[in-house]
Amino acid sequence: MAKKRKTMTSRERVITALEHKEPDRVPISMSITIDAYNNLKRYLGIELEEDLKVGRWTDVPIHPLVAEKFGLDVIWLRMGSPHKKPPQPKDPNKWIDEWGVEWTKTPRPGGGYYYEMTNPPLKDATIEDLEDYPWPDPYDPGRVEGLREYFRHIHEDTEFAILTKFGGAIFEQAWYLRGMERFFMDLIEAPDFVHALLDKICQVQMGLDEVGIEAAGEYVDILRLSGEDLGTQEGPMISLPMFRRLIRPYMEKLWRFAKKKLLEKNPGAKIMLHSCGSVRWVIPDWIEMGLDILDPIQPKAKGMDPFQLKADFGDKLSFHGGIDAQYILPFGTVEEVRQYTRKYIQALAPGGGYIVAPVHNVQGDVPPENLVAMRDAVEEFGYYPINL
Repeated sequence: MAKKRKTMTSRERVITALEHKEPDRVPISMSITIDAYNNLKRYLGIELEEDLKVGRWTDVPIHPLVAEKFGLDVIWLRMGSPHKKPPQPKDPNKWIDEWGVEWTKTPRPGGGYYYEMTNPPLKDATIEDLEDYPWPDPYDPGRVEGLREYFRHIHEDTEFAILTKFGGAIFEQAWYLRGMERFFMDLIEAPDFVHALLDKICQVQMGLDEVGIEAAGEYVDILRLSGEDLGTQEGPMISLPMFRRLIRPYMEKLWRFAKKKLLEKNPGAKIMLHSCGSVRWVIPDWIEMGLDILDPIQPKAKGMDPFQLKADFGDKLSFHGGIDAQYILPFGTVEEVRQYTRKYIQALAPGGGYIVAPVHNVQGDVPPENLVAMRDAVEEFGYYPINL
């Protein structure tokens, strides 16, 4: 059989898929942690010196040369860092983010490390304390220094679709600040405090989206609305009525603000939400709130069957992710990765509306052979028309 050929650029492929049309081939995307990234570069034979800036989840940006050689269609770009930073602890294994949350470097079994939240700064705060808290300044000039120029360079000098995040979470940021147990108690016992806290967070995140979009919005194809994990592997983290009463008003305010601003700069751009776990219960609300793309479609979570999700929501929602990171990528064989990727293409790709990707930042225990097997499966099974 003759090898199928690409007829689109990566950006055209992604844009076509997100318009619920069939491109030449299913697009592919990936985010990755530092150990997995270095392993992949070695496996691909790429010698590239980089000053890697590790994110809070030990994730790193993928260099365009690596993205091109691997075969990605989407490249993830970051916003700049603020000039003003909080005082840092003397312990080299700890750092404080701009929200005042303490993170501790924690070794992982078998090598590598992760950052864990270890001291929520608002655990004992009152509503009055929120007024005097040193909230991040969205308008710090460091955030956008060189941002427009770099995004324009990637847009004009490469064929990648650009995915980025400027603002961040509402729900998750609240329990980062308060501590998960205390915040979940607040949802029942202190709704006034919850409203006050979420409003403060929302204002900061709106400011971040505003400055990022103003600086480089015309080059953004996908704006990630950050992580808002509302599901465990077995079911919802909170009830739907509680979500609608306490969380949705602020989340929706942020989303609609960001989407309006983004579409003024780039009418074809889309917004994407990352939410792990069993979240089927809240998808209809998210669609009402203007969501375009759902990530990551966690395979082992209850209710996240890809065939059913496509049947029920595929005309209104695109999907990003799906390739299991709990077993298949770290522990599966190359053939298991191949067949698993094939299954998700079969489930989610017909009619467009799907970008193949691992369900989370690729961790250090994932063999590079398995990442290449995922990519090769897209080349083998991902050309349209999908007929598997």
